[in-house]
Amino acid sequence: MTPNEAALRPFAYALVILLAAHWFSLVQETVPEPYLDEVFHVRQAKNYVQGKWNIWDPKITTPPGLYLWSYLIALPQQAFEFGPIQTTFFRVTNLGGALLLPWVLRNILFSLAKIDDKNESSNANSVVSWSTAELVHAAVNICLFPPLFFFYGLYYTDVLSAFTVLVAYRCYLENEHKLWIFLSGVISLLFRQTNSLWVSVFLGGLAFCRSIRKGRPDVEFSNQSTFRETLQASWNHALAYDPPISEARFEDYINSGLSFAVAGAADLSTALWPLTPYLILLYSFALFVYLNGGIVLGDKENHVVSIHLAQMLYVWPSFVFFSLPLLYPYIVNIAIPSTLLPEASRISSACSRWPRAFVAIPILAVMIAIAHYNTLVHPFTLADNRHYTFYVFRILLRHSAVKYLAVPIYFLCAWAAIAALGGQQVKKAPSQASPQHSASSKKTTRNTDTNKVQSPPLPPSGSRASFVLVWLLATTVSLVSTPLVEPRYFIVPWLMWRLNIAPIRLNNTISAGSTPSISNDSDWQGIETVQGILYKWHDHRLWLETVWFLLINAVTGYIFLNWGFEWPQEPGKVQRFMW
Repeated sequence: MTPNEAALRPFAYALVILLAAHWFSLVQETVPEPYLDEVFHVRQAKNYVQGKWNIWDPKITTPPGLYLWSYLIALPQQAFEFGPIQTTFFRVTNLGGALLLPWVLRNILFSLAKIDDKNESSNANSVVSWSTAELVHAAVNICLFPPLFFFYGLYYTDVLSAFTVLVAYRCYLENEHKLWIFLSGVISLLFRQTNSLWVSVFLGGLAFCRSIRKGRPDVEFSNQSTFRETLQASWNHALAYDPPISEARFEDYINSGLSFAVAGAADLSTALWPLTPYLILLYSFALFVYLNGGIVLGDKENHVVSIHLAQMLYVWPSFVFFSLPLLYPYIVNIAIPSTLLPEASRISSACSRWPRAFVAIPILAVMIAIAHYNTLVHPFTLADNRHYTFYVFRILLRHSAVKYLAVPIYFLCAWAAIAALGGQQVKKAPSQASPQHSASSKKTTRNTDTNKVQSPPLPPSGSRASFVLVWLLATTVSLVSTPLVEPRYFIVPWLMWRLNIAPIRLNNTISAGSTPSISNDSDWQGIETVQGILYKWHDHRLWLETVWFLLINAVTGYIFLNWGFEWPQEPGKVQRFMW
């Protein structure tokens, strides 16, 4: 880390704190009284602070972690009798959790980078390292994620709920003792029930994949052209097939999932022992659901457990909307034929091209079936015009054909989101600008028989197929049990996805004969300068992401504060738009 980068870090985190505090002050000034669900949360927190432990509001659906956190922070104020505790105090306790986010996000991003730097082949979740400045920038951007940033100013569970899951993720990455991982999982469960699924299923799945040794594609899994051959090699060697996302095709994900299952069965004791804390936590969650008669604590008649597979359609356009600055290179490379793109901007990856027909058609068919048979619309969605999802579903339900026309969009968004985890490569402008210069250079510096100007090839970067499988599983089990669609429910899935996005890198290997369309030095020098600005010096997408998040936060914040309206049935009471 350079001195400039070290000096930049506190300023970057101070910026997040100042923005969060400014948003908090604007909300407090304009909306001083509890708004919407805050009415229930503030009332319940006051009961706890006043020692009324036997009172529980039947409208509250989540566990009491938020109120316990506020109770602990309120202890000094009660001891010194500073006066009655009002809504502002409870919002401040929530803001305190927001101020801790940069710390945990920075630790997670640096842990992921460190794992890649060590080249630990036992880790199924290695992500190629960004630069230190880019990691700090990414942590700042994640703190600005609009559905998360919005609730820095209100007393909701979302901020601290996300924070506790991130702490558990950090414990996993840092190889903390199993007891600490279990305790962090229990604490996260106190803020939201589905957090236990993220700790037990997501982190447990990653721990399982990390415990299985990986086979080498050129040795144990060389020329494995069929599922049977891959599974046979997995059983014989107790090794898993786990290709990088940048090199994986659809069938490789099926191969990888089956391979891990077989390799785990071949060495069951080694595979199961690391899962102890996660299995206990999962069992505890299942026991809670059984004894409670459902997932939610209160208001059960409006939050009935159901199978809502369409959630796994909606999550993809949500990701692309918020992360368009990060995903636009993949969308462009997927949607536009490579022959129409400049050579220096083409992404080299199995995921960067439009999928083959025999893969796309079955997936699209399944998506259409889900849209047809499993599009559930919760009564709250169409009854409450204060949420943005109300207007999204107004569009989806405007005509019966709209939900089917949206399926290709879901598919394209999903393909781009998964591709972004793979750490793709774009072709780098060669240091020998023109073919003529390259030829004359090779006469004096290299064997004339060689026909390439190249550096050592870059190793595969980004996450591996196992990460996608585990992340998809955790996202599915955490979302499909609720018929209600809210952007808040996508916060933790987005966080885990965003933290594992790998950079786009310049590919140093260039065939001298592959650049006939660029014939002079000035053209290549211009391309090299542009590529340096876009990717080499500091990934330009991070700046675009910052601007995009600030813009969304400014617009939604302004609407919330200034576009109040009244319902006829509640005259004199201001209603506000929110996530």
